[in-house]
Amino acid sequence: MTPRRASLLVGILGAGVAVAVGLLSGSSTSAARLLAVGLIGMVVGVTVTLASPKFVYAALGFTLGGIPFAVIPGAGPAVLLLAVAVWAAMLTHPPPVLRVRSLDVMVALLLLVSFASVTESATSGVHVTEFLKWAVATSLIFPLLRLDAVDLRRFGLSYVCGAAVGGGASLLILFFDRTGTAISVLSPIGYGNTGTIGTTLRWFEVGGTSIRRLAGTYIDPNVAGIFLFLGFALALALTRGWIRIVSSAVIGLALMATLSRSAILSVIVALAVYLAFQRLRTRTRVIVVAATLLGAAVALAIPAVNARFLSSFGSSDRGTDDRARALANFLPSMDGHWLFGRGWGALELIDEVAGYNANYVANTPLLTLYRGGIIVGVVFLALLLAALVIAYRRMRSSTHWQAGVIGAAFIGFLLVALQLDFPVVTNPIVTMVFSVFLALLTVNPTPTPDDSAVEPDHARLQEVPR
Repeated sequence: MTPRRASLLVGILGAGVAVAVGLLSGSSTSAARLLAVGLIGMVVGVTVTLASPKFVYAALGFTLGGIPFAVIPGAGPAVLLLAVAVWAAMLTHPPPVLRVRSLDVMVALLLLVSFASVTESATSGVHVTEFLKWAVATSLIFPLLRLDAVDLRRFGLSYVCGAAVGGGASLLILFFDRTGTAISVLSPIGYGNTGTIGTTLRWFEVGGTSIRRLAGTYIDPNVAGIFLFLGFALALALTRGWIRIVSSAVIGLALMATLSRSAILSVIVALAVYLAFQRLRTRTRVIVVAATLLGAAVALAIPAVNARFLSSFGSSDRGTDDRARALANFLPSMDGHWLFGRGWGALELIDEVAGYNANYVANTPLLTLYRGGIIVGVVFLALLLAALVIAYRRMRSSTHWQAGVIGAAFIGFLLVALQLDFPVVTNPIVTMVFSVFLALLTVNPTPTPDDSAVEPDHARLQEVPR
């Protein structure tokens, strides 16, 4: 869309909204006034999307990284609305060259077979609503892959900024808010609801002692681990100098404070994969090993982290027992549901209490099959394998140490977090993080030594001299 047409469209829309707001503002009902505010917000949003799409991308990155569960009053989850705005920005400002990548095809196929599955498994409007939210989150990868490496790097940096702010704020809440009420400051954007357990505090029990876990703006510690894991990887891959030191330190500390075993183990496995496959000069490899050992020593020196992992190997670890029972019950639970699954609106997938009682399998590939059926499960597995190949290529593409960070992080995430946890399937907002992860992995917008972002698929990476 040309700037002239965009200006004309905004002008017409603004004039119409101005008339409507004038009429509604004279009404004495609160609903009409709320509608007037909503119309003003709509025209502002459309104006920003048409005039400055980069702001929309940055807003989505920051919100997803820092306050992912924020809502726009009367409109719904902010990140889902921003995802729609990103689509609008891409359609009104299309890329000069349209490229179709293998991951585009795989995700499109996943959406297609999932749509076929939901048409057969849906028994109520809830199924359709949940599928649509998942589809919006999953399809975000398409407009992101239309960005060039420089713009996608800016998006990634916005996510890092959001994760640093969100992680830092969550740390302050963890250490200084003993009652769990500070998060209510964000009540205008939907935070502060205590949920089924009656509090925003999260903890785990070990040896008769309760140890608090970081949740903050991420609501749940294990979910926080996923958001912060991506933020930590991007802080290392996309930033430089003191910004890298500060952002990675804040996000890394917040990640450890979640005490999420899947997230922390994902970091450990990612580091092992990185050292095994990343092309590095000897000096750089020694520095990475030293930094890894130092980080491990710091983590184990924290009593809560130490207790969390030591308890994982004891007979008192209820989580391990629950996972084993859920895995053993997986085949019986699929009886009669192999082809189309139990559906996107299955009660146990959308209700916390029902999910706890059902104790479904906490494994992303298996849970994808559980929800959508065997065809959806196979296509999702093929998508993971394609992403795995891309991740390996990223680590072998350059001797510049940052080049393979996102690839190694994805492999660690795939081998651990996706095998031990399930929010990528059950929570559309976490699904969106996974879509962002895939887009960043595919383009790999890491800065090269001369600080220019180059996409390996169509341009040569500038390597550090040997």
